[in-house]
Amino acid sequence: MKIFVDTWGWVAVADKKDAYHQEAVNTYNAQVLSDENSLVTSEFVLMETITHLRQRIGHTRTMKWTNTVLEEESLGNVTIVDAEHSLWRKSFTLLQRYADKPEISFVDFTSFVIMQELNITDVFSGDKHFEQVNLGFKILR
Repeated sequence: MKIFVDTWGWVAVADKKDAYHQEAVNTYNAQVLSDENSLVTSEFVLMETITHLRQRIGHTRTMKWTNTVLEEESLGNVTIVDAEHSLWRKSFTLLQRYADKPEISFVDFTSFVIMQELNITDVFSGDKHFEQVNLGFKILR
């Protein structure tokens, strides 16, 4: 099963001081990490995650975390979708349909498009926006 990993998931697992750290680690170990699962994230999500982590856990630990993710990509354990302009445009088009939800980040809209294009319904996140858009996404808990 393909699972999309959102910024919330990466940050909550990496930052031991995060309010959702233990809950995220439990979900990550029990539901996300599995030989049957294929993890997918995006360069957009990683850009946002790196920004958050540098502020929370510092530069050195963030670089270590980032290199671990890149190593997992090279081993085929994580797919990182490129931040292509065509994806940005599709995300912008989708964002325009949700004028009533200004609290949803543009990065989330890029994730929604990726998940739709790759037929991914499960997301490792605590961000309720994935369910609020009614596109069939399910947050792993």
